[in-house]
Amino acid sequence: MTEDAGGPLMASFLEGRLLGLDPPAEAWLIAVALTPLLVAAAVWDLRRMRIPNKLNAAMALLFVVLGPLTLPPEALGWRALGAVIVLGLGFGLFALRRMGGGDVKMLGACALFVAPATVALALQLLAVGLLVGLAGVRLAKAVTRGRARGWHALAPGAERFPMGVSIAMAMIAYLWIVAALTR
Repeated sequence: MTEDAGGPLMASFLEGRLLGLDPPAEAWLIAVALTPLLVAAAVWDLRRMRIPNKLNAAMALLFVVLGPLTLPPEALGWRALGAVIVLGLGFGLFALRRMGGGDVKMLGACALFVAPATVALALQLLAVGLLVGLAGVRLAKAVTRGRARGWHALAPGAERFPMGVSIAMAMIAYLWIVAALTR
């Protein structure tokens, strides 16, 4: 019915995909747009042990812009609910001093891009990202032996872990896997 009423673009519009792109192209668009923000957050966290609110806000804003253009309306609510749940759990961990505030906000922003059907994949990738991140930071500390000037996470006495690195690795892997598998 929608094909006859205005062609493929109108059908995409009525399905909530306002860009008129096919789902694989939309998935790649999101992966390409979000990856630089994730890399910036990881580097910033490694250097300063902080993730700027501006970066987390930019990730959330990207969803606010692209979400309505690429998702059906009912999916937007589920994504927002998932982000609220992640933020609630994360701020609980923040209150217990188990996570940094920037890490919590980054997870919340990333949760907006995770489809409910792929939460298990995202959590598995986060677990792998945490292990790889921990090993990578320890290895970098051992290799640099405190000579990495300006990299707070690699300083000799640094005890905290820059979780933004692991979150970024997991989310980049998630985005690119989902984009590659989207048909």
